[in-house]
Amino acid sequence: MPAEHASRIDPAAQAATLIEHIQTRYHDTHRRSLAQLLPLASQAVALGLHVGVVEQLASIGNALEQHMFKEEMRLFPMMEQGGNTLIGRLIEDLHREHGEHLPAVQELQSQLRASDATGAAQPILAQLVRGVDDFARELAEHIRLEDEVLFPLFCHSAAAGARTALIP
Repeated sequence: MPAEHASRIDPAAQAATLIEHIQTRYHDTHRRSLAQLLPLASQAVALGLHVGVVEQLASIGNALEQHMFKEEMRLFPMMEQGGNTLIGRLIEDLHREHGEHLPAVQELQSQLRASDATGAAQPILAQLVRGVDDFARELAEHIRLEDEVLFPLFCHSAAAGARTALIP
């Protein structure tokens, strides 16, 4: 039996490799990024930047943390065991959440770009913008990998929705 055919037969084995990559490359990176961005946003606010930036970033971080927790504690173990009858519903829920994360980050990016920082706040704002841009890029890659590669191993309806959800 060709290896390509065998990998289609065993989605749990394929998923295990992807899951490990997602957790180390994306989940861990998002957590580190947010831990660096929040104090930077607080510094920017202390220097006169729009006050809601810290709360907005914290809200994004909280939503993402809850999402990643669901994946790590429920979805990923379920996938590694080969899935079950509830996996489709869980994937649909997580896919829907993916559609909420990027717009929230894009709104933050827009607000930061519209900020009019002067003096000491300018270099902090520039650093914050770069950090949020990097975070947004990482998040988009993470979502694409899950929606287009991981989720379709267990639920083909999520893959079709993923292609339209990520088109700006």
